Amino acid sequence: MKPFFENGFGKVYQGDCLDVMRELPPESIDLLLTDPPYGYSFLGKDWDKAVPKVDIWRECHRLLKPGSFAFVMSAPRLDCLSKMALNLTEAGFEIGFSPIYWAYHSGFPKSLDISKVIDRRLGLKREIVQISGRQKSALCWGKHYDGRREIDPTLPASDDAKRLSGAYAGFQPKPAVEVIIVAMKPLSEKSHTDQALKNGKGVTWLKDCSIPAGDRCPRFPSNLLCCDQIFGEDSYMFDLDRFFYERIGKLPENLKESFPFLFCKKPSKSEKEAGCESIGPKRWCDDEGSVDIPQKRNRAQRHNYHPTVKPVKLMTYLATLGSRPRDVVMDPFLGSGSTAIACELQDRKWIGIELEREYAKIAAARISSVGLNFRANSCKAGPDS
Repeated sequence: MKPFFENGFGKVYQGDCLDVMRELPPESIDLLLTDPPYGYSFLGKDWDKAVPKVDIWRECHRLLKPGSFAFVMSAPRLDCLSKMALNLTEAGFEIGFSPIYWAYHSGFPKSLDISKVIDRRLGLKREIVQISGRQKSALCWGKHYDGRREIDPTLPASDDAKRLSGAYAGFQPKPAVEVIIVAMKPLSEKSHTDQALKNGKGVTWLKDCSIPAGDRCPRFPSNLLCCDQIFGEDSYMFDLDRFFYERIGKLPENLKESFPFLFCKKPSKSEKEAGCESIGPKRWCDDEGSVDIPQKRNRAQRHNYHPTVKPVKLMTYLATLGSRPRDVVMDPFLGSGSTAIACELQDRKWIGIELEREYAKIAAARISSVGLNFRANSCKAGPDS
């Protein structure tokens, strides 16, 4: 199959990942690093209606070298997480490892307010109230997002709405964590040591992922990662930001200056859209539909309109944990390309597959921007930099 995009480090294939992977040679991949569909129809997208089928994971299993690891991102919702884990197991992966939990504070609530639904059914208008010192927008978009709709707090209008004020449908708390399933293709040798001696697999590079801690000794990696100092003074033990800043800090000054967007907390608009300026902007979700969710209320248009962009710093950490320079990393659900960008920065080769042509185009644009700047500035810096 002809690549949709390629450079000196990797290739993007646009199409069904199962079809593409069947054309790749067995035991040719060193690490599987991917953010697949979570299986809960995020934003009503068809591609997120179900977790990947067992056949897809079987092909991934075939392509990995014995003892190679797979880092598979998943929703913390138990029905989706358990299906993902079960399918990986049926495909032949070993999953007897602690997952990695990525914690953050920028998730936005999506719970359905029962009191408001009741008044809406009755056709009653609710009284808008002013709360002193309250941020004007009730949505958690952050101050740098344009075009948001402001949601005013209101008082219940009917007796039933008053009785059920404060009640929300089911249990949907504010999201603050995502799960990264750690899986491994079974060893071909008797032990992890024998496997490492034979092909360098069956291991993870934990020391390379130590968390810098200022004057303290570096912290041995845990199964918890955080961003934005969300644990206060204890954040240094799990701080993905510290890890990433140290990695980038080792690069030449002119190279660091080429990637100001990489220093943003979680994937900012500038990080997501770097290189995508020529792509016509649109909203995350252009179908209005009948479901009222916060993402659909936002009116802003973006050049990178993929709805679930993962931060480069997170994918950089995982690529470092599971591979070595010049290894081949595969992402069969490439999305807008964060895995490939992380590999470019870490001197890993990569293969990305994306079903949706519009997202493959965004990924190619982002990778081109980062890859060209990275190699150009590396050459300018000289071999001893």
